[in-house]
Amino acid sequence: MVWLTRPSFWIGVILSVASLVSALFVVKTAYQTRQLYSALQETRAERDRLSIEWGRLLLERGALAADLRIDAMARTNLEMTPPSPEQTRLMERPE
Repeated sequence: MVWLTRPSFWIGVILSVASLVSALFVVKTAYQTRQLYSALQETRAERDRLSIEWGRLLLERGALAADLRIDAMARTNLEMTPPSPEQTRLMERPE
């Protein structure tokens, strides 16, 4: 039991424990990094999906605005009005 009283033994034990603790923290950090990277990829995919949907909505808004603009111009510049029910004819499609 003489080796328990030697300072070099305790330094070796302390360094071994410190090395083991450090290795555990490296494993934990690598695991957290993988989780965060996975979350980042999911967030980027959501961003891309929302960006595509935003572009689609802008196109749809532009199309609706064009229809409303044409309607407003027809009413004001050309003084057009919707047809009355007497002027409306319904046609059936032959089957």
